[in-house]
Amino acid sequence: MASKAGLRGLTVTARWTVSVTLWTIVLAIMSGFQLWRGAYVDGILFTLVTLLLIVDTLTGRRIKLLRSPLVAPRWVIAVVVGVLGLILMVAPRHGLIDLVTMVVIGVAVFILGWAPARERTPLPRAAYRRSAITWAVLGVALCLWEALMFILASVMPAQESDFPTISVLLDPFLEWLPGKIIFIGLWLIAGLALLRVWTKR
Repeated sequence: MASKAGLRGLTVTARWTVSVTLWTIVLAIMSGFQLWRGAYVDGILFTLVTLLLIVDTLTGRRIKLLRSPLVAPRWVIAVVVGVLGLILMVAPRHGLIDLVTMVVIGVAVFILGWAPARERTPLPRAAYRRSAITWAVLGVALCLWEALMFILASVMPAQESDFPTISVLLDPFLEWLPGKIIFIGLWLIAGLALLRVWTKR
């Protein structure tokens, strides 16, 4: 007969914190919205991520894509990001090469983002709270803008040009080659700054 201590060791506790709950709800809403508007690939991806987050929470954070933090020398990161950036800059927008490159970047970011974080000097709790609130407000605002513009353009097709999404607003800048290069460069640099997967070498 198993001891009480042994049974307690086998118990899995689901930690539905406020942040986890809110992220799950947001991802579920995004999944439903993408499926509703006919973007089935995006909808399936959001659905899979939502289900993964739910399963991970219910199993007590047991899902481990990587066992330890993944870091690489700066020159390796620079070469890989440089190659990906060059491909995106020269490849036609919305083409097959562009799509495959974006999928590769997305999968890599997902794995790196799920990996255990490196040891860092802890910051005051207030700093984490401010960061969380800032990113949450920015993310929700962008999502609401995209959703509202799409819905208004759908119900009033005669005035579709009056309700541009963010991607539509960026189109003229991205069709201009220097603009495309600037945007891709800033986008990749911002991603690297958030992931911080390089070593000091």
